[in-house]
Amino acid sequence: MSVQLVRNYQRELSKAKDLGVRNEMGLKRPFSNLLYALCQTKNLTLVEEISIKNPEGKTIRPDGIVKGVNRLDWGYWEEKDEVDDIEEEIKKKFAAGYPNDNIIFEDTNQAILYQNGKRVATAAMQDEGKDLYALLQQFVSFERPEYTEFRQALEDFKVDIPPIIKELRQLMDEEAKENKEFVKAKTKFLKICQDSINPDITPKDIREMLVQHILTQDIFNTIFDKADFHRSNNIASELENVLKTFFTKNIKENFYPKIRNYYQVIKTVAARIDDVREKQTFLKVIYEDFYKAYNPKGADRLGIVYTPNEIVRFMIESTDHLFYEHFGKELLSEGVEILDPATGTGTFITDLIDYFPSSKKEQIRHKYQNELHANEVSILPYYIANLNIEYAYQQKTGEYKEFENLVFVDTLDNMGFGFAGKQTGLFTSLSAENLERIQRQNKRKISVIIGNPPYNANQQNENDNNKNREYPAIAKRIKDTYIKESTAQKTKQYDMYKRFIRWASDRLGESGILAFVVNRSFIDKKQDDGFRKSIQKEFDYCYITDLGGDLRSQGTDALDNVFGIMVGVAVIFLVRKK
Repeated sequence: MSVQLVRNYQRELSKAKDLGVRNEMGLKRPFSNLLYALCQTKNLTLVEEISIKNPEGKTIRPDGIVKGVNRLDWGYWEEKDEVDDIEEEIKKKFAAGYPNDNIIFEDTNQAILYQNGKRVATAAMQDEGKDLYALLQQFVSFERPEYTEFRQALEDFKVDIPPIIKELRQLMDEEAKENKEFVKAKTKFLKICQDSINPDITPKDIREMLVQHILTQDIFNTIFDKADFHRSNNIASELENVLKTFFTKNIKENFYPKIRNYYQVIKTVAARIDDVREKQTFLKVIYEDFYKAYNPKGADRLGIVYTPNEIVRFMIESTDHLFYEHFGKELLSEGVEILDPATGTGTFITDLIDYFPSSKKEQIRHKYQNELHANEVSILPYYIANLNIEYAYQQKTGEYKEFENLVFVDTLDNMGFGFAGKQTGLFTSLSAENLERIQRQNKRKISVIIGNPPYNANQQNENDNNKNREYPAIAKRIKDTYIKESTAQKTKQYDMYKRFIRWASDRLGESGILAFVVNRSFIDKKQDDGFRKSIQKEFDYCYITDLGGDLRSQGTDALDNVFGIMVGVAVIFLVRKK
């Protein structure tokens, strides 16, 4: 940060005042812009006008909350207008339960900073800027005790979790030798997963699902207050049935104290979050931290990096606009079936629900129950997506309804729809609820496929032993299209982006839109000429937003990539008209 940012603020404020703006709402934007710019230099985020709960349980709504990378509150900002007595306003806010550990009050004339309950700095806001600069530096450099405690708990968790996982695995291996009920329940669940997810799932995979299930129960219950989720969700309830056969009360009581501190810190933070989207974002951050500690290589293989909400909202709004422009309908219109084939923690579906106008509850209800679809292959994000989507719907409509269109499946294995949305006989003999969901989805004529496929096609080092599994049916389709059309002598078209675009191109109906976050290499790389030719043949319109960020070829900084990864990123919209 430099004093120049303060001077930019002063110029922007002066222009507003010259136009006659005097009220709080009109004058807050310049300082908001200043804080936003300041946060960017410190890897912090400014979130405006969201409600939180203070330690006493009171709901408060500061003008701005600065959040750290893990979405914990870093500091607060409260704007007052010039006619207010700022000292009196400060007293009123503290009496109302506003935090006093790191908060700025300002009225465009002076800024006052409180830390740890004491006034620690005051700055005139219209002098040469040095005092305000110093105050802001003090504000963003302060670390609240809760933040320190959370960071330490996470570090401890990273150390504690490997032996805990080892202990759970050993327990289940022993049970598999002696406990007939456990073996029976586990075998039944293995068969369900092999039929509905993919046939390569092994008993070890089921063991890992159980480990994740055990380790995450308290997290879900804490953040969303949904103690019954693991009993009511169809996949979770099957895992619970296996768990009952060996995870007794005595074992629980011996096991949970080892990670109780981590969960207690999460509980303390979660109790203060009142805003639905902040709950979802916090859960996604916890998920990333947990999964990377639990299984670093698995996180890399699955591409565990969530999509920034700004990109999600841009894609939703753009798809809605394009759908109306080309087909005369909106995403909320009846008959527009929407699928996220790699939903992760459910971000695209939750943001879609949030995007729909609150005044159209009947249409939202119909869309939610019948025309929103999502797939996920990893158990932990599958759980989180369930919670996020159901919670978003409840917040939007005021009623709870189970989201019955989320499927636990490896999308790239599910070719049961045939090409161009035609149903084939795959899965038709199976009856488990998850299989019925697959069947139901496969019968639908999908109008929009939207999402962010897993990014990791190949590990960066062949010695990582972290390769992705093969998909023969998809590989054949790629060979018959992208590779066949290519004139490049050496072409590499089997990355996850191409696999998902190939799958989605086949799955999309005769008219519809495909909207994906993808590797930007297809735009100009010679080896992708066959892909470009195929897109031209299979679709009528192609819209691309190139976000750049290719660190290898463009020599840019990591901060220039919206995902913080090495690969350049683009958003592609493909339109097919009947």
